Amino acid sequence: MTGFYWERHPDGLFATLIGVAATYSSPDAGADDYERLKRLSKREDDQQMRVFKAELRQALADPSQLPAGELDDAVEYDDGSDEKFLRRLWHDLYGDEPLAGP
Repeated sequence: MTGFYWERHPDGLFATLIGVAATYSSPDAGADDYERLKRLSKREDDQQMRVFKAELRQALADPSQLPAGELDDAVEYDDGSDEKFLRRLWHDLYGDEPLAGP
């Protein structure tokens, strides 16, 4: 099967999280894309960013729910595991904001 996870499974668990992470954090992303994600993540009026944040919280609560290998394939992170990448991402985007959300 070819194509990106979020294309193959548009309604799949964590499709938004994986798609957004790949768009702004992968080696294919532009030099300013990660900074753009940091700005976008602050927008509470953006539906995609609300879904992204909720899925990020859910994935951090139980990383075993992530589809095997899909996040790493999409982002090609150097963190060593999905959980480590997601924790770094949360910290970069939301700082010390508690994971427990509304």
